Amino acid sequence: MSLDRTVSKLKLSIENGLKMICASITESLVNEMVKTANSTHADIVEIRLDYLKEFEGIEKLKEIRKPLIATCMPKWEGGKFKGSEDERISILQDSIKFSDYISIELRTKVGLRNKIINEARENSVRVIVSYHDFEKTPDEEEILEILKNEKEAGGDIVKIAFMPKDYEDVLRTMKVLVENKLEIPIIAISLGELGKISRILGHLFGSYMTFASPGKGKESAPGQLTVDELKKVFDILE
Repeated sequence: MSLDRTVSKLKLSIENGLKMICASITESLVNEMVKTANSTHADIVEIRLDYLKEFEGIEKLKEIRKPLIATCMPKWEGGKFKGSEDERISILQDSIKFSDYISIELRTKVGLRNKIINEARENSVRVIVSYHDFEKTPDEEEILEILKNEKEAGGDIVKIAFMPKDYEDVLRTMKVLVENKLEIPIIAISLGELGKISRILGHLFGSYMTFASPGKGKESAPGQLTVDELKKVFDILE
């Protein structure tokens, strides 16, 4: 690991605590991912491996000088990866060596999910277990059940992202942050135009991180603000 990245990780752990802005990097080429990740003002970056055209040379991602989350979201979870689950898990395994966090979907087959989680643990990489629904927001009981299952699956951090139909759905998603009884960090996001406010509320209510795009037109999910837009808002609020 480079000195720049080591210093960046230490600074992150001391200064930012829970309130991190994470830039989702969606470039289609490894070199472009490195360039965009190193130029963003975010605290941490999420590398969306499912956006890559090819996976040869992904070890170059170790040149990223910021703390890094690796994820490869399958088509069935709203991502771009269309290959087999074995291929997807293999890509994630290859990324563990240069990552600080691995994000894996709760609905991944248990055996494959455990393979990633166990290997991450062996390499001191933290695990985010996630659940995305781009169509609806579940009721409160189901949300709590999802979070409980994510923790029991082995998540060091648990993540939920739901599409709201009204502001009541947005507030229901945010409520889990205020009433967090899991004793582990939660990332909670409400998607789309209605959910934009959750990018700010989540930060204020204690979401472990909030996701943003590195620039206009580079959003990985509906409703994302840019890193610079979020920083301006947070500077005003704080």
